[in-house]
Amino acid sequence: MARPGLYCEAIEAFNKVYNEPFAPQYGPQLMITQVHVPDDKVRNFSDDDAIRVLLYNHIPVEWVDHAYTYGVVYLEQQFHHPTMSLDIFREVDDERLERLHLYGTPAAIPQWDGWRELTEEDHYRLMFKRAEESAAGLFPEADGLYYYIGMDPNVGQLWKRTPAH
Repeated sequence: MARPGLYCEAIEAFNKVYNEPFAPQYGPQLMITQVHVPDDKVRNFSDDDAIRVLLYNHIPVEWVDHAYTYGVVYLEQQFHHPTMSLDIFREVDDERLERLHLYGTPAAIPQWDGWRELTEEDHYRLMFKRAEESAAGLFPEADGLYYYIGMDPNVGQLWKRTPAH
């Protein structure tokens, strides 16, 4: 998700191999098959496996492009609190930067994008959550776990990726 153009390239390769061109499904009814990966195989689930699932389910390019911001935020968080070797994330981020230069930032789907106004209940819930985190000595804004309203997470260089990374 954090590598612009990768899914388009996979669709082009798919079209060269099969007689019928890739046909995305848009609805109104969708048929999406869930993937079941045994726990002991999850670490071996590759990018190619994920792309095959997307292709098998005829997921439109626009949907994958819309998920780009999620992928960037996930990468950002991994450079602050890694769940796996940073070598993997460095490679993905280096490729992301190359692809960003080639393809630009993938477009979000306007109807799916944006913020909603906070309700009073939302406001108080967030105030209490922030107070609890501060009391526990946690500062999620500094950790890159939250973004401020209006902050564009579609960046070139990640904020938490330092030269040491």
